[in-house]
Amino acid sequence: MRRGTALTLALDVAPYALVAVAVFTAAFGAPVLTRLCAVVLATYAGNAVFGECDLASWALGDAPRSAYRGKTVWITGASQGLGEELALHLGSMGAKLILSSRREETLRRVCEAATAAGAEDARALTLDARAGSAAMREKGAAALALAKEMAGSGDGADGTDADVGVDYLFHVAGGSQHAAAEDTADEVDRDMFELNTMSAIALTKALLPSMLARRKGTIVAIGSMAVKCPAPGQATYAATKAALSAFCHSLRGEVADRGVSVTVAHPGPIATGLGGQTRVIFGATLAKSTCDTAADAAAAAADDADPTRGAKVGKKERRLNATSAAKRIAAGAALGLDEVVLATQPIMLLRNFMQFVPSVGFRVLNKVGPKRTRAARLGVSMYELK
Repeated sequence: MRRGTALTLALDVAPYALVAVAVFTAAFGAPVLTRLCAVVLATYAGNAVFGECDLASWALGDAPRSAYRGKTVWITGASQGLGEELALHLGSMGAKLILSSRREETLRRVCEAATAAGAEDARALTLDARAGSAAMREKGAAALALAKEMAGSGDGADGTDADVGVDYLFHVAGGSQHAAAEDTADEVDRDMFELNTMSAIALTKALLPSMLARRKGTIVAIGSMAVKCPAPGQATYAATKAALSAFCHSLRGEVADRGVSVTVAHPGPIATGLGGQTRVIFGATLAKSTCDTAADAAAAAADDADPTRGAKVGKKERRLNATSAAKRIAAGAALGLDEVVLATQPIMLLRNFMQFVPSVGFRVLNKVGPKRTRAARLGVSMYELK
């Protein structure tokens, strides 16, 4: 059993076991472990109110360097934001990187930065995550070819090409949403599912045969806190991430005895797009989205004056630090966590309400939701509401 799995099991069972022992022994007039029970429950309550990640992620700390040294890691959405931070962090741990996004020039800059940080190798593989399943299969084959090229012929652990492949696949490419469900066009729903869900499923299926043949590999999907907490103003986005999460958790059960592991990360809002980058944010229509679709380039250019195109990013203080988020996700993947859940407060607290007392969580969302929806329509940040 991997360290992360064992720790998660212990943290999930411990509070229930301690309470049961304390209550059972109290019935006989000699309570046992009550002080320890109180300390443990206080720790859980403190993390729920003040923490920015689940206890397992906090307790694990950073991944050991050996987890990624010399490993081949493919990261989609690597040209900026969380994907770029993962590339730099894993590069500093000596990984061999395959970095993908639509923008080759930006990718090469990230490759150079990752190499300077300590990556054993870093290669750019351009990829448009909305190009369809056939294109994803081709990119999967290209990534495997790059992995063999970086390893060198016959340079696997067993001295043959059969042991060479992609060790970690990080699905980071994706887009967010700022639009009410009733306003969102069908074309936006389709594009968002293609980008956030279908491309990741197709890439996973493209690499899975190789991982199963080698009996090793880790698939890491970047979900969203919107999976844990309903997200008014982001209904389709939440649906895409929930679908990806369900696929990955189901897949884990299918391949659990065949050497392949699956981790799903659910981060809250991350401080990305603050350096002038264009984040992919879907609006009510493609023309009001910052997703660079060729078909809508003219419409978007004509719509530059529209304040509802995309959305303001919001203040950095209310978002997760991208570097810290990358480190926690990398550690969770390396050490065997099924899920990595992290967000700033009060989003993390709301997630805990949704997990343990969902009726309270739904009442809170019914109060906040209309304000978020109005903010989405105005094109302002939904995370800065008073």
